[in-house]
Amino acid sequence: MINKVTGNIPVTQNYEPKEKQEIRDTGTLKEDNKDVILELNKEAEKQNITYSKPKSKNIDHNEINRLIAEAEKSYQGLRELVQKLISRQGKKIEDLLSGKEVLMVDEETRVKAQEAISEHGEWGVQAVSDRLVAFAKAISGNDKAKLAEVKGAIERGFKEAEKIFGGQLPEISYKTYDETMRKLDEWANSED
Repeated sequence: MINKVTGNIPVTQNYEPKEKQEIRDTGTLKEDNKDVILELNKEAEKQNITYSKPKSKNIDHNEINRLIAEAEKSYQGLRELVQKLISRQGKKIEDLLSGKEVLMVDEETRVKAQEAISEHGEWGVQAVSDRLVAFAKAISGNDKAKLAEVKGAIERGFKEAEKIFGGQLPEISYKTYDETMRKLDEWANSED
């Protein structure tokens, strides 16, 4: 937190860089031995604008916020499961991450984790791919023309995850990726 900012150079309201003074005084700015002429009091020509603000009227912000909250809730549940496992064994996360300690998965935690990644679990292939597709639709404004961009973003995300996990993800991740891409293709080919 910043509590105080101090300095010993006074700042005045009337400071004007030398370049601005030259423009004000002469209407000309010297730049790299070239004269750039600034003509004041002339109406600028109307130019075609090549950039326009993205249209966000179709983006479903409520759906995006709902999906983010749902993902956060699911993540928190998974985090609590792991924290309980660590605390029951009296270990420290730092020691586990450094490799100094090894975490043993007890039967209760294994069963809960297995349920979470099962076909109907909140971290299963269907649930995660449904969330990814719902988010993709919401963020694209339900615009099928953005399908290639959406698929590219998902692919880059999986590639980044592979790097984090040392080049290989668990099998369930690849199944989720495939199911997500299948559902996006299905959406693209639908008539809605």
